[in-house]
Amino acid sequence: MKKYAIRLHQNKCHAHLIFHATPTFPENDPYNLYEHQWYLADNKNTLGNPIEDEQFESYSITTNLIEEEGYDGLYLYCKYTDINTKQEFKSEYIRLYSNFNKIVDSGAVFDKISIYDETGYIKKLPC
Repeated sequence: MKKYAIRLHQNKCHAHLIFHATPTFPENDPYNLYEHQWYLADNKNTLGNPIEDEQFESYSITTNLIEEEGYDGLYLYCKYTDINTKQEFKSEYIRLYSNFNKIVDSGAVFDKISIYDETGYIKKLPC
């Protein structure tokens, strides 16, 4: 899974989060098609509940929405099914928190973390 975060300007705790579940395609079949469904689970060992209308490759959420929806501490994952072979796959589990720092502290490694500047443009954080 690819994970991206955009931190809010002058705010250390809140961010916009984007998760992309689609696997890298095999070189011999770059046109595999998948059906996607995102889920929330209480822990990594239970089946989650599907998130209504979230049947796309990517799932976006904000830390504010995590708090508003009561998703704090829940695990997010995606189940995707190869349309041709019917083989099912699951993405990694990401523990959601309304504080972005807690998401990182829980072990989530993001592919890219950016920040909104004072005018709303996105800029890459220095390494």
